[in-house]
Amino acid sequence: MYTSDQLDEAIEKKTKVSIPSTVGIISYARCCHVQRIRREFRMCARLKHANILAVYGYTYGFGRFMAIVSPWAENGNLMNYLERMGATITLVRRFQILRDIAAGLQYLHANNVIHGDLNGPNVLIHADGTACLADFGLSLLYSEVVSASQASWTSTFHGNFRWLAPELLEQTENDLPVRPSKHSDVYSFGGIMLQVLTSKIPYYYLGEAAVILCIGTRVKPLRSRYPMLSDEYWHFIEECWSVAAHDRPSTDRIVEVIRDELDSLSGASADS
Repeated sequence: MYTSDQLDEAIEKKTKVSIPSTVGIISYARCCHVQRIRREFRMCARLKHANILAVYGYTYGFGRFMAIVSPWAENGNLMNYLERMGATITLVRRFQILRDIAAGLQYLHANNVIHGDLNGPNVLIHADGTACLADFGLSLLYSEVVSASQASWTSTFHGNFRWLAPELLEQTENDLPVRPSKHSDVYSFGGIMLQVLTSKIPYYYLGEAAVILCIGTRVKPLRSRYPMLSDEYWHFIEECWSVAAHDRPSTDRIVEVIRDELDSLSGASADS
């Protein structure tokens, strides 16, 4: 069942689409949540921005679970793209990617949408090189559907802990897990910035269990493991990783910082 006029139009035009099973933990059995999930998907489909992956609709027929229908991103996700391009990516190009990611996140927050699971696999690169955010808001859906246990909440991140804000591993006074926020999205952006500028994921030198322990005890990635990164960039990443969530920069400031640095680098490149 397709539920979007855009999807019908895309099919008529033979637009290539992707149908990932990104809501795989939401089963038919949980009928009481289906209407809410559909409302959320419709909200996502109304978001229009060059740096947000369009949501055409949702469908069934790909196993037991509901699936999201979105355009195909020819260059894959950020992790694959950085690995494939390797050392050929210039610093200017890296900041172009960051500009796109920051703009997409700024747009989501301006529309009161929390991404909730910002990480390398959830940043996609189109054929023209434009970066866009995918799977935004889905972790908030998960929190409505899965049980309130910490284990079930953290399982929704599918192993992508390396970008995760530490407060999301904590619990509230009523023993419910902490919900993602704009502040936790900004923390995750810090990890994205580290990854884009170094082509290395956060905690690349640690296994998953050790990463979870580090995040839970608020041990950040080691500066010494990223020697090629300038102190200026590292300090801004650390600002995104501030222990006090309210000390983290807003997306407006992130966009400004990234844009100013890109303009500076582009000007220097043109003069050389």
